[in-house]
Amino acid sequence: MRIMPLHSLSVMAANERVYVLVREGKALALKVFDKNLVDAGEITRIEGGKGFILNVRGDKVLVGVDNKLLLIEGGKAETVLTAGKLNNFFWHATEAKGQVFVHEYGEPPTSIFVSKNLKDWEKVVSNLDIDKSSRHFHYIVYDPYREWILATLGDGCLTRVAVSEDLGSTWRPLYKGPWQFVPIIPLKDIIVFGMDSGIARGGVGIYHPNSNRWKFHFFKWRDKKVSLAQMCDLKTLDEKIWISAFAQPQAVASSTDLNTWYPIYLESYEPYFNPYMTIALTRELILCSTGRNLVVLNKGDLRERMQSSDPVATPYGAVKEKLIGLGFVIKRLGD
Repeated sequence: MRIMPLHSLSVMAANERVYVLVREGKALALKVFDKNLVDAGEITRIEGGKGFILNVRGDKVLVGVDNKLLLIEGGKAETVLTAGKLNNFFWHATEAKGQVFVHEYGEPPTSIFVSKNLKDWEKVVSNLDIDKSSRHFHYIVYDPYREWILATLGDGCLTRVAVSEDLGSTWRPLYKGPWQFVPIIPLKDIIVFGMDSGIARGGVGIYHPNSNRWKFHFFKWRDKKVSLAQMCDLKTLDEKIWISAFAQPQAVASSTDLNTWYPIYLESYEPYFNPYMTIALTRELILCSTGRNLVVLNKGDLRERMQSSDPVATPYGAVKEKLIGLGFVIKRLGD
């Protein structure tokens, strides 16, 4: 494992290159490295605080900086979209059939937008159109197996997952309940959702599309100082090894069954949700931004690290939490 002392807010692998958004003072620098992490230079520098790399298409890079969506081309940054409110920002994006979808996060209403050329954007839907009690979108992803667009929502609402089967034209709830999610991983037979629930201590939701059935795995961090293990990003290596970047605590952990998790990197136990915990995969490397560092792992060493350590998170029944969740649902249905 290698720790690069970059204040990395976001990392993405594309075109045999690695793109990293780095905070340097009051500016954000978009840096590029080759596949071996040899520094290939700085693309541009932008004034701002929050920032996320959302899409790379050829020599065009789409970046969210504060409440602006920027298209960077030829070293120049152009504002192509502005969030609905000053403190809102653009957090995640996905590409589907030549179109790019981005979602806004923050105070309601937040929206999903779509573009074909990364420059001209149209509003698709707002979180309030899907669930009037929701606050914002959490994540968006294209499911190529079913040709769905999936989005997760929060906080305090019943509709936690929504789906569009026509590239954003219409939406319906896919899951209503107490458990809340951020990342989504669509696979051929299942769709996996990483929890950032404020009720359950940690877990994942697994949706079986063929039977329209949900299953939930609950796990808790073994260190008692951690009350919630909230996922920010989730990736799978050949559907055999899972790796998650947790926003609280600020950690990277791995699992073979989505139940028991082994420590890969622990940065801190700070009691806040860190949205900069993101993961990117290359052919050989796993890279994770943390807001403070860029963590670099060799895929070949990952299983060895899991075998040589005790788990940091293990399954639990969540009996009390399920009762609280039931009460939450009953209360929401009565509102």
